[in-house]
Amino acid sequence: MSNLHKLSFTLILILAFFLRFWNISKLPPSLNWDEISHGYDAYSLLQTGKDQWGNQWPIFNFRAYGDYPTVANLYLTIPFIKFLGLNELSTRLPTAILGFLIVPLSYFLSKIIFKNKNYALIVMLLVAISPWTVFSSRAVFQSTIALFFLLLGITLNFYGLKKATLLIPGTIFWALSAYAYHNTRIVAPFLFVLFILFFRQQLLRIFKTNKTVVFISLFLFLFITIPQLVNLLTPESRARSRWVFVINENAINYLEQQRNNFKGNPLIAKIIYNKPTYFTVNVFGNYLEFINPKTIFFEGSKNFQFNVPNTGILFSSWLPFFYIGLIILLLNYKNQNYLFLLAWYIVGLIPSVITAGDFPVIRAMSILPLPQIAITLGIFKVYDLLHKQSSKTTFLLIITFISLLQLYSYWQNYTKSYFLNYSESWQYGYKEAVTFAKANYDNYDQIIFTKKYGEPHEFVLFYWPWDPAKYQNDKNKSWNFHADWYWVDSFDKFKFVNDWEIKSYTSQLSTKQKNLLITSPNNFTEKNSKKLSTIKFLDNKPAFDIVSYE
Repeated sequence: MSNLHKLSFTLILILAFFLRFWNISKLPPSLNWDEISHGYDAYSLLQTGKDQWGNQWPIFNFRAYGDYPTVANLYLTIPFIKFLGLNELSTRLPTAILGFLIVPLSYFLSKIIFKNKNYALIVMLLVAISPWTVFSSRAVFQSTIALFFLLLGITLNFYGLKKATLLIPGTIFWALSAYAYHNTRIVAPFLFVLFILFFRQQLLRIFKTNKTVVFISLFLFLFITIPQLVNLLTPESRARSRWVFVINENAINYLEQQRNNFKGNPLIAKIIYNKPTYFTVNVFGNYLEFINPKTIFFEGSKNFQFNVPNTGILFSSWLPFFYIGLIILLLNYKNQNYLFLLAWYIVGLIPSVITAGDFPVIRAMSILPLPQIAITLGIFKVYDLLHKQSSKTTFLLIITFISLLQLYSYWQNYTKSYFLNYSESWQYGYKEAVTFAKANYDNYDQIIFTKKYGEPHEFVLFYWPWDPAKYQNDKNKSWNFHADWYWVDSFDKFKFVNDWEIKSYTSQLSTKQKNLLITSPNNFTEKNSKKLSTIKFLDNKPAFDIVSYE
């Protein structure tokens, strides 16, 4: 490796580190309810050996709100909370660290696949600065954790084809990725089988000389994976999929409505409007979205917790090279490395394309860094078409300069406009509200929180932070399960009330008690009330009114 290459490698790492760790406690501007849940459950396990619901050391999923996330990030967070306390930094650090490590992993994977360190360096740079990877490394995303384990496993297995002992840790990490996110429970086993199929000749040669390594690798993969596959059959494991699967309740209602409104023969209506047809059309359409330039390079996701609004998940300057690279992969399918990349692209998108809703950038992270690899192939195809070395160098410098220019623009948007204008999307204001409630806790008999912005009890538990043992055994705790969700209505002296019920609830408050109300703006009865404060979002719009009833 030349000195220039080493310098470039180091500079990319430094840039990647900055983009993922700078001011991570405040960017995004607040912890959202998923982050809060991961943080407090990890804290609860650390303190009591049980999650907030009293379940001991969950293996596959923890309850959270009823969406049953996987457990890898939960356990990774515990040591950070142990040493740093329960706060934004300790909660987000595991994702940031593994999101950062994905950058050098992309380098080493690309280097072994293409046997070209310059290709690997460009892939590494693109992964380091892509909006897709930067955004998903700065908050708690299980998909980033899962991608790290999957990518580490795949990379080690590729190197294991040359040094057999690396197959053992490779298969372990590959299998562990299924414990990090729902998507990889599907993707990881499929890809592992395809890896064995595509590279069977190399693996057979290894088997002839080192049977022990092959047997241990297969045993460990099956030992780790089979329990997770069995767990897929449980209601808890399928809780999330019931909401997002293509054939959901809304889809069934749509099909019934279309059949009823069909003017022709009812048999034809059944042929046109049925579950297999609906599934096939939607899955194919969802696959097309992942090669749709408008979606990938200009709009991204409409979910503002996943993406900066009206911003592509890849920079628009990379657009032509992405499609050139895909064509190169398709034309070279007889190359087993290229064939595996194509298979990875298709299989990695399965969890995304079989779901409904907005463009699923987070669910699709299983395919990273394949888009960056395709872009790199496209860049070097154009590079090879240039005849003069000076033209080649100029071309690479121009691409790098434009990419860094777009990165600068994205970063300015992310750290300023997005930070100020979309704090509501990150449930900003809860920390300030809980801080106020804690400071005035002894002055009131009851503290009432609106549920308008989602699960206020969890924010109280986290930001206080509330003693997990005390919470688990609280006789005043009231909760119920409906609509596939666990709703907490009270604990200690806290009451959590639906926003549309706040006025009715406060109108019936006893004048013999002192009550503190934290509600949405202007949503309170004025009788016997005194507004103490207003908490605002970062764009200066009111978020909470804090009202005293005495």
